[in-house]
Amino acid sequence: MNYFTKNRVFLLLSTVVSGVICMLLRFVMMVFGCDDRGLLISMHFSVILCWAVAAVFLAGLVFGVRRLGDAGSYEQLFPASAVGGTMVVMAGVMLLVVSLYGDTVFEKAAGAAAGASMICTGSSRFSGKKPAFICNFLICVFFVVKLIGNYRIWSADPQLQDYAFQMLACVMLMLAAFHRVSADADAIHRKRLAYTCLAAGFLCIVSLSDPENPVYYGACGLWALSSTGLLEPVAAQQED
Repeated sequence: MNYFTKNRVFLLLSTVVSGVICMLLRFVMMVFGCDDRGLLISMHFSVILCWAVAAVFLAGLVFGVRRLGDAGSYEQLFPASAVGGTMVVMAGVMLLVVSLYGDTVFEKAAGAAAGASMICTGSSRFSGKKPAFICNFLICVFFVVKLIGNYRIWSADPQLQDYAFQMLACVMLMLAAFHRVSADADAIHRKRLAYTCLAAGFLCIVSLSDPENPVYYGACGLWALSSTGLLEPVAAQQED
């Protein structure tokens, strides 16, 4: 295993491990971190540890993606991948299922459109072909709409700990989708794409502790972790 392959494995493994640790700490927080009134204790050890792990991971990720550089064409960064294609297709199917339970017709339609787009982009990934621009664009629009819709619900909750990681996950998913659709338009920012996708994947894993939306965050986590692009430096292509 060469140095660059080790870097890719380290980035993915640290994302998953850190996410699982924070997810378990949030479970502990929800079970043991409440007072007699049912309110979360802000200085509970699980809360402090969870935020400490998250801060260290997200800060360390900045340095982890710096070595990727900015070189690389779309074909180099998104080569044919059975694993990547399968993950995106699975995410699309899961999102389609979740969309059936949307509160409004608009939410159901937006979720279904995003799920179908993920299936299309995943299918393109099997052959390494660039998907139609509209596919990732619809996914980006969906994450924007989802963030706005969720914030209306979260703003009525006085306990930030209830939704902090879910809100951060939605923000990072929106940014990751923006950089992913930019890549389809050949405006590739490798380090930003890798950072936002890995950060979104981490936050989605943590948000699996949300008892109301685990399937949604599971789908989004799969999509994010399979949309990072190649996590290894590549040589710049020489122009004729």
